[in-house]
Amino acid sequence: MSYSAENSLQSKLHGDDLTQAVAKSLYVLPTDEQERKRLAVQYEVLRHGFGGRVVFAPIELHAGDKVLDSGVGSATWLLDCYNANKDVNFHGIDLKTNIFPELDDIQKQRIHLGPGNILQLPNDWTSNFQLVNQRLLIAALSKEMWNTVVDEIFRVLAPGGWVQLLEASHCSAGEVTQRHFSMLQDLFVKRGLLLNCIEHIPNVLKSAGFDNITAQRLEISLGGGEDEDGMEAKARESFIGAYKGMQTPVVKMGIRTEGEYVKLMEDLEREWETNAQSKVVFYTFVAQKPTASA
Repeated sequence: MSYSAENSLQSKLHGDDLTQAVAKSLYVLPTDEQERKRLAVQYEVLRHGFGGRVVFAPIELHAGDKVLDSGVGSATWLLDCYNANKDVNFHGIDLKTNIFPELDDIQKQRIHLGPGNILQLPNDWTSNFQLVNQRLLIAALSKEMWNTVVDEIFRVLAPGGWVQLLEASHCSAGEVTQRHFSMLQDLFVKRGLLLNCIEHIPNVLKSAGFDNITAQRLEISLGGGEDEDGMEAKARESFIGAYKGMQTPVVKMGIRTEGEYVKLMEDLEREWETNAQSKVVFYTFVAQKPTASA
């Protein structure tokens, strides 16, 4: 793929196509400066939890390789990966671009950010990427969308290329966390989202044609410990922040009143901070496109 292909991406996804995709989006989180800051803290927490690992696929990136960050958001992962692989070409796409970072002239030689629909990647991207990364789209995709997204990732990967998906599973603490989970179930059902996506992803990867599918579980403590490095506090800040960001759709759908939701968030944060067993669970999924692909 030559980088003139970037122009075809821009023209394909501006105008009516992009407007319709944004309008149809199921995403329940905001896309603003506050969310950009929250994502930075969340990334720090997850990176720490995984021992500083950025790439989970068993791949060694080489000069000229191409990496796609699907649903790039604030591009924190992409920039981190770029800093370790500055001779690799990176593409990041998202429906909304308002929290994209400003790139300097050197970064622009290797990093290309633009509007894009992960449900319909450009035709000229077929079989071009050595690695596709996608993180935390649980609050954006229905079951049918998951099928489409994974099929599209399979298509744009080069034979032998790898995909890595990181998704949230659940929080565990006490009674308030259970009440919050029940509320989340209501929201996701009414929105058409797949709350238990981690149970769905392995079969979707297999159905799409991927081989060498593996999963890794990560538990992040939310409270009750010494917290010498401050990571528990940062974890609470980030994940409570995500749930606070869902207030508007929750209230609009009549699931809770604004007052009820604010109180629930206060109680949830208090329970997480004081319960030594409180944790949030994530899974990473890694899979490979067969070398000989039909």
